[in-house]
Amino acid sequence: MQRLTSSVQITLRLFVVARWVMLGLIALGWTLQAVRPTLFRQIVSWFPPPPEPIGTSIVVVLMAVANLWVSRQVLARGRATMSLAGTHLLLDTAALTALLALSGGVSNAFTSMYFVPMTLAIQLSPGWAWAIGGACLLGFASLFVLGPAPVGPPGHEEHFLGHIRGMWVAFGISAAFVIYFVHRIALSLARQRAELERLRMTAQQDRQLAALGTLAAGAAHELGSPLATIGVLVADLPLMEPREQTEAMQTIRHELARCKHILQQMSSPELRVGSLAASAEAWPLAELGEALRSLGNEVTIELSAAGATATTTQPQEVVLQIVRAVGTNAIDACRAKPGSAGVRGTIDVAADHALLRVRDDGVGMPPEAVAAAFDPFFSTKPEGKGMGLGLFLARAHLRKLGGTIELESEHGRGTTTTVRFPLREALREGATDGRGG
Repeated sequence: MQRLTSSVQITLRLFVVARWVMLGLIALGWTLQAVRPTLFRQIVSWFPPPPEPIGTSIVVVLMAVANLWVSRQVLARGRATMSLAGTHLLLDTAALTALLALSGGVSNAFTSMYFVPMTLAIQLSPGWAWAIGGACLLGFASLFVLGPAPVGPPGHEEHFLGHIRGMWVAFGISAAFVIYFVHRIALSLARQRAELERLRMTAQQDRQLAALGTLAAGAAHELGSPLATIGVLVADLPLMEPREQTEAMQTIRHELARCKHILQQMSSPELRVGSLAASAEAWPLAELGEALRSLGNEVTIELSAAGATATTTQPQEVVLQIVRAVGTNAIDACRAKPGSAGVRGTIDVAADHALLRVRDDGVGMPPEAVAAAFDPFFSTKPEGKGMGLGLFLARAHLRKLGGTIELESEHGRGTTTTVRFPLREALREGATDGRGG
C-alpha cells in the first residue's frame, strides 16, 4: 500500500507540473500579445482564432487555483490517491474542452491535445485510462455544439464539415489504439520489472544460503579435528594409567579451549558486515599506525604530512580491525622466514581517501594462493592457527565503506597489501556479497 501511495503521489505531481507548463505557455502568449502585438499577430496566424479573453481567463485562474490546492493540501501532506489523480485528469479534460471551445471550437487544430490526459491516465490504471479516453472523445464531440460552427471554403461547406466529423472519428479510433497498445507496453514493462526484482531477490537469497553453507562447512572443518581428538581420548580414558589420564585431560581441556575460541571468532561482531555505523566524531588517521605498532616490534610506520594530520569519520572499531587483520598476516609471514627485516606500513591521503600500504618481506604466496586469498576459510597458516576469515571480512567491510583492498605477493619475497577507503562517506545501502571482485 505504501509503494502504491508513493507511485500515485509521483504521478499526481507529474500532472501538476504538466498543468503548470500549459498555464505558463498561455501566460507567455498573453505577455507577447501585450508587449509585441505585431509579432504576436504573425505567430497566431499559424494557429487557431484568438481565444475569448474573459472566459479563457476564468478557466486559467480556476486551473491555477486547483494546482495550488493540490500542491499544498494533497502533495505536501502525502494524501494522493488514485481517485484524486483520476479526478484531476477529468478536470483537465473539461478545462481543455472549455479552452478549445473559446478559441475556434472543433476547427481548432489543437484538438490533438486530448491525447495528453489520455496518455497520462495510462499511469493510473486501465479503468481510468479508458474513462479519460471516453471523456476526451465526448469533449471533442461537444465542441461541435459549444464552439462556433465550422466554416469551410465557399461552396464546400458540407465537405469541410464532413472532414471535421471524420477527424473526430479518426481521433476516437486513434485514442483506442493508443490506450490499448501503450497500456500493453506499460504492463509488459511492469512484468519485466517484477521479474527482475524476483530474480534479484532469488540471487540474493542464493548468495546468503551459499555464505551460510560456507560458514557451516568452515565451522565443521575447524571443529572436526579437536572434537575428534576429544572423542578418541574420552573413549580411551578407562584404559589409561593415571599419568596418561592426567595428560589426556590436559589435552581435552586444550582442545575444548580451541573449540571455544573458534566459536567466539564465528560470533564476533566483525562477522556482522551489515552493522557498520559511522563514527560520531572524527578520529586521527595516525591511529592506524598505532594499531599496527601494537602487534609487534617488527613493525615500522611511515606517516606522510597529509596522513599525520588527516582525520576520518569512518567506523573506528571496524577500520582498526581491518588494519590489525592485515598487519597480523604480515607479521606471521615475516616470522615464518628467518632473517626477515619486518613489516613496514605507510599511511597517506590521496584524493580524500585514506591510503594504507603494509609491506613485508616474508614467505610470500604463490599465484594460486593470491587468487584465493579473499575466499572465506582460505588460509595458508597451519591448522588451528586461523579460520581464514581475516581478508574475507576485511574486503566485505571495505566494500561497505566504499573502499578497496588489493594484494600483491611473490612467493619467497614478500607481500604488499593496499587498503583504501574514503575519509568521509556515508555507508552504502544493500547487502554485501563479500566475494565480489
